[in-house]
Amino acid sequence: MAKCTHLSAAIYRHTTPGALLLLMFAAIIFVPRLWDTIRGEPWIDNKLAIVQNSTGAIVVEDLTFTRGAVHGLRVNTIEAEDGSVLCSTEHHNTWLGERNRFWRIQAFTGCAPPYDPYRICSRFVVSSDSGRQRYFGPFCSGLTKPE
Repeated sequence: MAKCTHLSAAIYRHTTPGALLLLMFAAIIFVPRLWDTIRGEPWIDNKLAIVQNSTGAIVVEDLTFTRGAVHGLRVNTIEAEDGSVLCSTEHHNTWLGERNRFWRIQAFTGCAPPYDPYRICSRFVVSSDSGRQRYFGPFCSGLTKPE
């Protein structure tokens, strides 16, 4: 049987320490996401910020991102500086892709902003079409000191 010189030379060229290290980093970064996608694991990411809009009103900037369609429960809270929950509300929704929205604080949390320093937080319980369920959060804005 003939020796596969071209194949063995190609394998030898691509198994240098640098190539193996690059392959290892790629596996660490991409394999967990790929495995979650194959299994149908739900996933959601959220970034919250308290900002002032062009009319001068204080609003919540809410950026959500998913890799696939998820649905479930979202709990939004206003928390004091020490982490105690001042008020909360729940929303059932479906998320897909990237969505950036701006909310009045009352609409987002169900109550008016306090006069002491506070932050806005969200927690999620989401399910995918495969029926798997996961918990995410808390995702919190920075601490805001009212004027």
